[in-house]
Amino acid sequence: MILDTGICTVFRKTDTSAAGCMPTIGYTLIGSSWFGELSYETSPAWPTDGRKEQKADRRIRILQNRGIAQDDVVVPEQLTRMQDKSSGTPVYRIARAYHGLDDDGPTPISDLTLEVIEP
Repeated sequence: MILDTGICTVFRKTDTSAAGCMPTIGYTLIGSSWFGELSYETSPAWPTDGRKEQKADRRIRILQNRGIAQDDVVVPEQLTRMQDKSSGTPVYRIARAYHGLDDDGPTPISDLTLEVIEP
């Protein structure tokens, strides 16, 4: 798959407050990568007992970064700090991260299922 849709940046939410103080959320840069759009369903066709229902607003594929995990934050822009984000650019939470190989070749990839958290 060609990763030519754009560049996205991945951040991890961190607590930057001093010990004993109210939590202050900060963002630690994990990395930036070119991404491609993947097909997806917004909800499963046949939900089953015991299955966690998950909403998907977008699915993307990037070059593999095993440091990315569930609940990290993705912005579809190239950034060095979260504060530099353009107004109106959506922010996504990673609901699921799959690290594997691309079917087209032995390229290591990460497929990310995303949920909008900031429109």
